[in-house]
Amino acid sequence: MDSQDEASSAGDVLQVQTREDFSAVFRDLYAPLVRYARGLSSDGVSARDVVQEVFTSLWEDRSEIVVRSSLEALLYTMVRNRVLNANRNRKNRAENASPRDIEDQKGLGTTSADESVTAKHLRQRLSAWIDDLPPRRREAFILSRYHGLSHEEIAQVMNVSRRTASTHVMHALQDLRRQLDALRNEDDLP
Repeated sequence: MDSQDEASSAGDVLQVQTREDFSAVFRDLYAPLVRYARGLSSDGVSARDVVQEVFTSLWEDRSEIVVRSSLEALLYTMVRNRVLNANRNRKNRAENASPRDIEDQKGLGTTSADESVTAKHLRQRLSAWIDDLPPRRREAFILSRYHGLSHEEIAQVMNVSRRTASTHVMHALQDLRRQLDALRNEDDLP
């Protein structure tokens, strides 16, 4: 086995070596990564900061980074890990906050039962249903449906098997279908 075969089996060296390569990756993935980070953290400002930090790390460590599957999956993993760390730190700080402060941060709203279902309301309900999914199921669904990652890439981002990633997506879809069916029955929608 020569050194090129060894590199292939261990992963490929990052192919973002020039400013032009980096700019292209940044242009293509910055907005989707910010949306993903927002979905995990519900804090737009820190989501942008997290993605900026990830791209800074990517550029600074470009000669040392080894890509095992795809650069996109690597970036989603980096964003995910940083957001989870930030969430954990925020949770530790929140333990000392008053209950009112915590409720204000959640920004929860209610929907009246007799409200007519319009496209806007349905989108709002869908968003709430997605937010109510178990965390790992929600993450897999968002990566699949909003970011277009394959189940293999989702598995790498979430550090689970491909089958587990597929199961999370399948269960999320089943949960959302049940919610929609219940809404249809409640409001006699077609």
